[in-house]
Amino acid sequence: MDPPDDEFEPPAACIQWCSTRSYDLHVLDDGVEIDLDWWNSQVTKAGHEISLRARNFDGHIVNTGRAVLQRNDLRYHKELVDGDNDALGLLFLCAAWRSRHPDRRAALRFPDIVDRHAQPGKSPLVEITHTLDHCLQCRHMPDNPNRPWSAWPITPGVGVALLATFLWATDVHTSAGPAQLVDQHGVSTLLHEGWLEDPSVNDFTPRRYLHYLELLHSWARQADTEPELVEMWLVQRWNARVREARGGAPAQPTLF
Repeated sequence: MDPPDDEFEPPAACIQWCSTRSYDLHVLDDGVEIDLDWWNSQVTKAGHEISLRARNFDGHIVNTGRAVLQRNDLRYHKELVDGDNDALGLLFLCAAWRSRHPDRRAALRFPDIVDRHAQPGKSPLVEITHTLDHCLQCRHMPDNPNRPWSAWPITPGVGVALLATFLWATDVHTSAGPAQLVDQHGVSTLLHEGWLEDPSVNDFTPRRYLHYLELLHSWARQADTEPELVEMWLVQRWNARVREARGGAPAQPTLF
């Protein structure tokens, strides 16, 4: 970690909260309800030959209506993406999950992934398809010699928070450890606890994201837990503080 974070230890509340949570139950089973008809209509309207699926309340795979999408579904599962571009389908599943999560900062928006600056005669999806396929197949982000060292790979219309979700979903590994989700609510909690970094997730560079990952993994080791649970605590803590500020229950983060 960077020297300023050497003594930045996880709060006692974080350690206590994580110790009472289960990775399988609270991370992998973290589900949301999505409108498959809306998402698939957007996919079709954008010209992608892909159909998204999710699960009904009995756990069976469906392709229409309102359905449940769990975080464990944000992995490479062929049965949830029908089409010839598995990586792009997985990105849309990640966007659908984020857009409906009640505790995370995301809007219902279909990612506009067309590269408006593509050269004539070149597919506007070449760059993003290359990046997503590389992550899925190689488990690390591709190098891009045509861009500055501090820039993300070309993924138009995606944004840092959605890209980080996709990196987690494809089990991408970095020099700081396995990729993790990053949410503005969680980063706001880190700043409230004393983290000295840029407050805007949208402005995160890859270097700052690695710094963030180093901190999550360090806290997870100190708390003897998983970094996914630490990240969840950060998000839950922000929501608990908001509820308290509005006159609700004291700021003790819960999952429900």
